[in-house]
Amino acid sequence: MTPAVPAPPDAPVPDDELVARAGLGDHAAFAELVARHGAALYRYARRMLGSAPDAEDAVQDALTAAWLGAEGFRGASSVRTWLFGIQANCVRRAARTRTRTPVPVTTDPDDERTDPAPAGDDPVEHLLATDLRAALDLALADLPGPQRAAWLLVEVEGMPYADAAQVLGTTHAAVRGLLERARRTLGRRFETWR
Repeated sequence: MTPAVPAPPDAPVPDDELVARAGLGDHAAFAELVARHGAALYRYARRMLGSAPDAEDAVQDALTAAWLGAEGFRGASSVRTWLFGIQANCVRRAARTRTRTPVPVTTDPDDERTDPAPAGDDPVEHLLATDLRAALDLALADLPGPQRAAWLLVEVEGMPYADAAQVLGTTHAAVRGLLERARRTLGRRFETWR
């Protein structure tokens, strides 16, 4: 058996090591996890809840739960899947208890920080992309919650079906079915954009 070669000093610390350190009370390690995954958690919550304040509250709840539960993380899934599982639970709880009316995602200028337009874009192309994103947000808001969640996790966040199934507490086959229905519905909504 060959000894493990230590990582170079400038190599990023793996997520599971950061969670282990956070479980021991290392605030800097947890801050690094937030820096790596916070924008994606917010993006998911924002598109699921349709309200920036609700999304911010849900992300805060999820990160608090992750901080408090870091010591119990056993590595049965990736850290990203674990964080999204916590976030999905907080989103479901927020959706059950909120009283605010959802607003389209595109009305929040803070979203530009997570999906910025590339520098040097043609203004017309940028406007079309903004219109397309607004249309997508409205179409996503019309999808049933489980379909929207599956679509966001797989299509936007790039999760494998197995990880999305774990986050949503369902099976691989159920995620495939949810995605198929979501894609069919979205495809009909976007026929005019083709």
